[in-house]
Amino acid sequence: MSNFASLGIHPQHGIPFNCREKTKMQAIQKQTTDVGLTYLNDAPLPKILQPDDVLIRVKATAICGTDVDIYRADRPLMSRMVKALPVTTGHEFCGTIEEIGSGVRGYKAGDYVSAEMHIVCGVCHNCRMGNGQWCLNTVVRGIDEHGCFADYIVLPARNVIHLPPDLPVEVAAYLDAIGNAVHTVRSVDVVGKDIAILGAGPMGIMAVSLCRLMGARKIYVTDVFDSFLEMAKSEGADGAFNVKDEDGRKAFLEAARLDPTKRGVDVVLELSGHSAAYKDAFAALRVGGELSLLGLPRSDVSVDFSHDVVFKGLTIRGITGRKIFTTWVEMLALLQGPFLNTARKIVTHKFPLAKYEEGFKTKLDGKGLKVVLFPDGA
Repeated sequence: MSNFASLGIHPQHGIPFNCREKTKMQAIQKQTTDVGLTYLNDAPLPKILQPDDVLIRVKATAICGTDVDIYRADRPLMSRMVKALPVTTGHEFCGTIEEIGSGVRGYKAGDYVSAEMHIVCGVCHNCRMGNGQWCLNTVVRGIDEHGCFADYIVLPARNVIHLPPDLPVEVAAYLDAIGNAVHTVRSVDVVGKDIAILGAGPMGIMAVSLCRLMGARKIYVTDVFDSFLEMAKSEGADGAFNVKDEDGRKAFLEAARLDPTKRGVDVVLELSGHSAAYKDAFAALRVGGELSLLGLPRSDVSVDFSHDVVFKGLTIRGITGRKIFTTWVEMLALLQGPFLNTARKIVTHKFPLAKYEEGFKTKLDGKGLKVVLFPDGA
């Protein structure tokens, strides 16, 4: 045992146990239902409690739109989270395995990994049908239980994903969001189609790149920030429209209805979460078109189901997270090609974890796309 110890190796599992010398760590927590988050430098270090647990040291973690909603105390989220508080937030990350439980196979210390942060039950009807993204008993880490805005996180091994060793850390930090974009685009056949993408945030810009790679005919994008729209054009959008005012909205709808044989686009991907964009989605679609909805509107959306859905023969899909684990396989394959360049461009700001307030201010001010936080410093 002394020989193992001299090498920093745990005698049972054959893995480093330097983390065992620590009892405290950094963490960003939601402690109350008020606006804001709390930085701790003395949060308890998580421990392996189950044989299938994996302890991961976080290398990088990214701020998601949901994290911004948690920061500003979005009421529906607070109603959900109140029983879990205080809870470490964050659900996008990459890291290296530090320790494994006694029942874990196929993983070892030092492995470069990320994880699916939706913990599904595996036994409900949807899980048994291969649709874990619709699990009736989902626990979301960073919302319902402790997440990854911290030095370390413990997760079930079944949720941990091996990463290619050459995948840049800043990209691996936000695979959750990349998966959302891939799942949304893959929800419909875009080959040869005219596509409208509503929202040019990180997922919208990635959707532009993916639609172009997958053979879309025309791609139109809307947003309220010109800088984001410019990036969308650089990724292959044929038209980019600032819909902050009515003139911009009219210009978008005119472009969408330009083809007289269609009088509307084939597909709308709603990624903004704005109720006004939902209205534009139904107006832009042709008869028989398809609508995939990922964005979560913060106010009621009025829909004339007779006119806008039934008589138009629309197909509407709600997109929940990623398809577990099909989307992970597709996403990691896409990142081995030119799509990686887009994913790298999406990262516009980097901060140490301790300066998380600067990262959230960047997002709240609409100045950045993806903001990545580094526990060990940027």
